[in-house]
Amino acid sequence: MSEQPPATLLVLAQLAANLRALRAQGNWTSSALAEQAHISRRMLQLLEQGDVNVSLRAVDKLARALGVTTDSLVGKRPVARQDGATLIEEVLASNLVSARKRLKLTQETLAQQSGVGRAVIAHIERQARNPSLHTLARLAVALDLSIEALLTR
Repeated sequence: MSEQPPATLLVLAQLAANLRALRAQGNWTSSALAEQAHISRRMLQLLEQGDVNVSLRAVDKLARALGVTTDSLVGKRPVARQDGATLIEEVLASNLVSARKRLKLTQETLAQQSGVGRAVIAHIERQARNPSLHTLARLAVALDLSIEALLTR
C-alpha cells in the first residue's frame, strides 16, 4: 500500500470493512456490485482490501448501489439511504464552508494547515472537484472533524 496518512488509513479500513460486510449481507458478488456501481471489479477488490485511495464520487456510487448513505459507508455503521437524498457534493461543500467559517479560516489558511491547495478547496466548495478520501482526510484533520462528519447533512 502507498504511504497514506493515519486518518486516510482509518477511513480506508472502515470503508473496506463496510464494503465486505454489506456485500456479504446482500449476497452480492464483486462483479455484480462493481457493475451496479459502475466501477471496475479490480477497484472494488482493492477497496475491500483497503489498498487504494478512491474518489468521493466512487464511494458515492458504491453507497448508492448498496442502498446506504455515503457518509455512513465510511463511518462505523452503514445507514439506509432515504429517497431524495441530497447530492454528496452539495453536502460536502456546505459542511466545508460552514466548518471553515466556524473556525474563522480563509481558504488560504485552511490550505496551509491541511496541505491541500487553495484552488482545490475552492473547487470543492463550488462542487467543481471530485476529491479523494486522502484529500478529505487532510481537510477533516485540519478542521478537527471526521470524514464522516464532513459528509453528513
